[in-house]
Parts: sequence; C-alpha cells; structure tokens
Amino acid sequence: MSNPTTPFSWQMPTSTDLVTDLPADFEVFGQAVATSMADLLGGTTGQVLSKTTNTDMDFTWVSPNPGDITAVNVTSPITGGGSSGDVTIGIQAGSTTQSGAVQLTDSTSSTSTTTAATPNAVKTSYDLANAAIAKSTVTTAGDIIYRDATVPTRLPIGTAGQVLKVNSGATAPEWGSAASSFAGAQATANGQSFSYTSGVETLLTFATETYDTNNFHNTSTNAGRMTIPTGGGGKYLFNATGIFIGTVPSYAYVKLYKNGSRISDALAYGASIGNTFGNNNGVVTGSIPCTAVAGDYFELYIQSDQSTGTKTFYGSFSCSFLGA
Repeated sequence: MSNPTTPFSWQMPTSTDLVTDLPADFEVFGQAVATSMADLLGGTTGQVLSKTTNTDMDFTWVSPNPGDITAVNVTSPITGGGSSGDVTIGIQAGSTTQSGAVQLTDSTSSTSTTTAATPNAVKTSYDLANAAIAKSTVTTAGDIIYRDATVPTRLPIGTAGQVLKVNSGATAPEWGSAASSFAGAQATANGQSFSYTSGVETLLTFATETYDTNNFHNTSTNAGRMTIPTGGGGKYLFNATGIFIGTVPSYAYVKLYKNGSRISDALAYGASIGNTFGNNNGVVTGSIPCTAVAGDYFELYIQSDQSTGTKTFYGSFSCSFLGA
C-alpha cells in the first residue's frame, strides 16, 4: 500500500503489490472510503446535507429550515420579486385605475384621487351633512326656507302679486297683498257746527271721510285726529282746506298740532272774501310736510277774530305718505 494520495487520505494499492496482497489492500481502501463517507450515510426523506465543521467530508443530515425560498412570485399591486439574487419587493401607488397603496388624509375638502379619508374625515363630513338643511324641506319651485322656533321650515311660494312680509306676531315671514302705492286719508266736515270763541284755538272735528287707506282717522272716536298706523313711519304731507260761515274775520289761522303740541303757527291763512258764497265767510287753505312715527297723532285747531258763537264749517283734513 502507498501513502495516501487522495484528498480523503485513502490508501491505494501500488503496482508492486503482490496479487495475494490485493484483497487486504482493497479491504483497507474500502474501510478508508467507508470511514470518510460515513457522514453521508443515512438521513431521512426530506433532509438535506449540512456542513458540521470545516473538515473535509464532515457533513450531517438536517431538516431544511421552514421558509426556505426558491422563488418570489408577485402579482399587482406588489412589484418586484424573482428567483435568484437579491429580491426587491414593492407596492404600486393606488389610483382610480389600479389597486395599490394610498395615503390617508383628514381633509374634507380635498379633490385628490389618490388619497383615502380617515374615520375622522368621514365623521366630520357626516356632522356637516347632519347639520345641513334637508333637500326635502322644499317641494315646489319658489319655496323659501326659514327657521321657525326650533328648526328650518318651508314657506310655500305665494300667489301672483303678493309680497313677502313679517306676520302680525313678528315671528315669521308670510306672503300677503302688496301695500297700496298710496297711503293716506282725507277726513271731511260738511256743514258741521262747533262752538267757537273769538281769539281762542278750537279743535276741528271731521265726521266723514273721502278715503282712508290704513285707518289714519276715526269718524267717531277722536274725530279730529290723523294717527300714524303701525309700520307707517316716515314723511307726510298734511293739508287743510275749509270755509266757515259767519261774520267776515280780519284774520283766521288753522294750526297743526302733533301729539298735543303745536308745531305750526299758521298752517293756513284765511282771507276775507265777502259775499262770494252768498254769506260772510272765512276761507282757510294750506299744507305742511312733517316727519312722523307710528302712534303719532295730528290735529287741526282754528283761531280767528270772528265773533264768538256757534259756527258752521265745511272743509277737509288730509295726510299723504311721502316715503320713509
């Protein structure tokens, strides 16, 4: 036998060995092979060889580690993969045309098509929708929404020619007839008798009316007054005309009072006209503008030097609304 000549130190027969030595030589050789390869023997189905040490032929059988990978196969939205070398895995961005990763956002006003709402954004949107006025509140073209004592409610559309105004309780809007383009009244006295004292202011009363749009005047209660109605505040023009029958005076004045106080010393001047109307008469006429608010009342008082006694008066007292 020679010295070992193989990487595994197997002793091999030499050319000078006798034939009778060969069985023993091969026995030595076989034992050496068996010794070297002993670690490769055995094992069970599914095991793999693993190096035990750095020594040649020093192997052992072991079960493969779970998760050993031979390839990484991916489908959308996962990207990358492979069956060799370093394998990189990624995920594509989500959009309206492909699945993928999306970024969360709390925004309730974003128009992005690549982000997704968080529960907080959904809750915020819900709260906004919950607080909104329901579309079903209105049912007809022209309906109006207003708030009653507790919730938004519907005011149905009115009819042609109506205007929107506040109800009498000042609690809600309502449709109603448009106010006349003119507001005012004219009260008249047709041959009314009144007691008169020369030089003393005497209240004139008017028992009839030519017109009265908003109850400015009352023919039985305070018949000498023009009272500004609710909502009627503004500028007015007051007019007085009249003839009182009797001795021709040297002067005659009609004076305008507001809320019991004189505001015009001479609303109208009376000139003696002699027997123009078949009697000795005094004529009064004139007008004056005045600003008033609801509840203000106006009266006419007459004063002249005509002799004391009972006189007969024909005339009118009017007010006309000029605007706010």
